[in-house]
Amino acid sequence: MTARPIAAVAVLVGGVALACSTAPSDARFVATPPDETSFAPVALMLIQACGTLDCHGTVGRNLRLYGNTGLRLRPGDVPTALTATTNDEIEQDYMSVVGLEPEAMSAVVASGGADPERLTLVRKARGTEAHKGGAPFLSPDDKEGVRDECLTSWLSGKTDPSPCTRALMQP
Repeated sequence: MTARPIAAVAVLVGGVALACSTAPSDARFVATPPDETSFAPVALMLIQACGTLDCHGTVGRNLRLYGNTGLRLRPGDVPTALTATTNDEIEQDYMSVVGLEPEAMSAVVASGGADPERLTLVRKARGTEAHKGGAPFLSPDDKEGVRDECLTSWLSGKTDPSPCTRALMQP
């Protein structure tokens, strides 16, 4: 064999070895999501704005929201405004929201909520990215922008339940 084929084989073997290696444990990503304990008012707002059975209150969505007026977590529970959303449903909603884009969400949280538009959830809700359901945070019912304020306050680490409550009062 001449030097060129030997070099080519060496490069090929080295490439295969690198492709099969794993990342060092200190290089793995560890998510830092927003606080789960302050998520309940945000969850209730999201359930109302986005969690109906024809939207994110269905099993086939990346963002799946469980709640009293849409998809229920327990098979025997019926969608109705006469019952409350359960704590288990709010916990599942939290996992769904923070699991969408963990790296982007961690960056937004680390920055104190700066540039929430990094998140597809925010862009679609605001209507800056195509969304089959339109722009629920820009609806005529939400003239004050309280839905957006509710979500972004949670992302900043300073959850303000007041806009979340005001959002729930809207039709």
